[in-house]
Amino acid sequence: MSFQLLDTREEDELHKARLLNVEEKPFKRITKRLLTPGSLVSTPSKLPTPPPDSNDDAEVLHNDHQKTISQYREDVILDFAAFDSSIARIQFLRNSNERERERYKADKQRILETAQDVRDNTAQLRIQLQTAKNTLEQRKKFDELTEKITNNKLLRPRQDQEINLRKLEEECKDLERESMTYSETWKERREQFGRIVEEGMQLRRLIRDEKEEVERREGMNEDDGEDNASQGGQTPKHSSQSGNATPRPDPAHNSPDTGLKPRPLPAGSLSGNGSRSNSRAPSPAGSERRRTGPEEGEDVMMTDQTPAEGHTPRVTVDESSNTGTPAAEQGEIEDKMDTT
Repeated sequence: MSFQLLDTREEDELHKARLLNVEEKPFKRITKRLLTPGSLVSTPSKLPTPPPDSNDDAEVLHNDHQKTISQYREDVILDFAAFDSSIARIQFLRNSNERERERYKADKQRILETAQDVRDNTAQLRIQLQTAKNTLEQRKKFDELTEKITNNKLLRPRQDQEINLRKLEEECKDLERESMTYSETWKERREQFGRIVEEGMQLRRLIRDEKEEVERREGMNEDDGEDNASQGGQTPKHSSQSGNATPRPDPAHNSPDTGLKPRPLPAGSLSGNGSRSNSRAPSPAGSERRRTGPEEGEDVMMTDQTPAEGHTPRVTVDESSNTGTPAAEQGEIEDKMDTT
C-alpha cells in the first residue's frame, strides 16, 4: 500500500485538526491505565497463583487487594477528570478560535474596504494633483504675462485706467440715452411722415377734383363756342388732305343775304387753307384726350398748352357771310376758344 503526499490545503487542515502533546497526554494516561497488563479491567494471560494456606496471609492479601482497588479507583477518577478538563479546554479553544476567525474575517473585510477607499481617494488625489499642476502652470504663465505688462513703461497706471473706464461707462450711458432719444425722434418723424403722406393724398384728391371741374368747364365753354359758331352761319372747311372734306358752296346758287349753315366737322379734320379765320373751333379729340388724361391716375400739374397751328382746325366762310358777322361777336368767340 503506497501513500501519496498531501496537498497544501489538506496539510493545513490536518495541522488545524491534529492534537498537541499536551492535549494527548490525558487520553494516553487513561488508555495506559486501562489497557496495561496489571490493570484490574484487563484479562490476565496466565492463571492466578493459588491462595495461601493460612488465614493470616489471606487477610493480608485481601487488605492489600482492597487498598490496590481503592488506589486504582482514585487514579482512574483523576485521569478522567484530567481528560474532562482537557476536552473542555479544547472546546473552549475551538469556540475562541471560531470567534477569532469571525473577527479576523470582519477585520479583513474592513481592511479591504479601507484599502479600496484609499485607492479611490488616491485616484481622486492624483486627479486633483494634476489639476493643481495645470493651474500652477497657468498661473505661472499669467504671472509672466503680468510681469511683462506691469514692467512695461508705456502703460498707464491703474488709477488713470480706472478714470478712463469710468469715462467710458459714462459715454456708454450717454449713448444709450441718445439711442432712446433717437428712437423717440424716429417715432415722431414716422408719425409726421404718415400725416404728410395722408395730407398729400388729400391734396392729390383735391387737385384731381379741381382739374376735373376745370376740364368740365372748358368742355362746357367749347360746347357754347360751337353753338355760337353754328348760329353765325360759319361753315368750317376741312383740309384738302382729308378724304371726307366738305365741298365749298357755289356762290351762284346762294343769295348774298343768306349765309351757309354750319355742318359738323369730323374729329381730326384739318383745313387746307394757309390763312386763319376769325373764329377757331377746338378739336373734340383734344378735349377727349384732356379729359382722359387725369382719369388714368397720373398726378400731373395743369399747364397751359398752346396748340400748334398745323393741328388747329380752321373755319372758312363766304365773303358775304363775313360782312354780316359783327366784330365784337367774333372777338368773344376767340376769347372763349383761347381759354383752352
